[in-house]
Amino acid sequence: MNNQLHRITNFRNAVLLLITIAAFSCDSKTTEPVDDYNYFPLEAGRYSVYQVREETYSTSQKDPVIKAWQEKDEVIRVETSEGISTYTFSRSTRNTAADYWQKVKEFTVQKYPDKILTNIDNRTYFSMAFPVDANLEWNGNSYNDLDEENYHYQNISQPASIDAQSFAKTLTIEERRDTSIINKYIGVKQYALGVGLISDDQTALELCQSENCIGSGKIESGMHKIRKIIEYGSK
Repeated sequence: MNNQLHRITNFRNAVLLLITIAAFSCDSKTTEPVDDYNYFPLEAGRYSVYQVREETYSTSQKDPVIKAWQEKDEVIRVETSEGISTYTFSRSTRNTAADYWQKVKEFTVQKYPDKILTNIDNRTYFSMAFPVDANLEWNGNSYNDLDEENYHYQNISQPASIDAQSFAKTLTIEERRDTSIINKYIGVKQYALGVGLISDDQTALELCQSENCIGSGKIESGMHKIRKIIEYGSK
């Protein structure tokens, strides 16, 4: 009798061990580690094309002036010094997909072990900090002379869609959110794993401050600009 109970106990333990191993294996697949740097992939020939829409408001006009165009950012050169790589981007624009690209500027991105720095229009921004963590905050303007802006991560490793395109893993960096009854300043960027920047939504609006409309949300002046990715790849 004791031998039979012993065999039953051993059998149960073996079954439990197999279940534990199987569960661990499945969990390992679903929690496969992510290379944080792949949210901002950098290599020669990599490019992204964006559809851009800009609304400009002014007190002298009833309706905003709306402009739309396309932008292409492409890595055209890579240089490495003392272990730090600098990637030079070319930015080109065109009105529609039927037009030719026209180069408008160059800017650089530097990749460090703990951060990404972007220098554009002679101003350096602390674009991304590593390792990616929901509790991490950093001053995006710590390398320039602008006022301090506390960047932080949101929605890490979440799926997202940009129009008809779907991305399995994305994260959001909220760069600014200053809102009141008299103004609205919001800056939000979204990045996809293996793709990079997929959307950039910037708002800087001054709202009506006169006695008869303060608090109504009526826009006096400012702009709202959004860039959405429509194509990406490597040459």
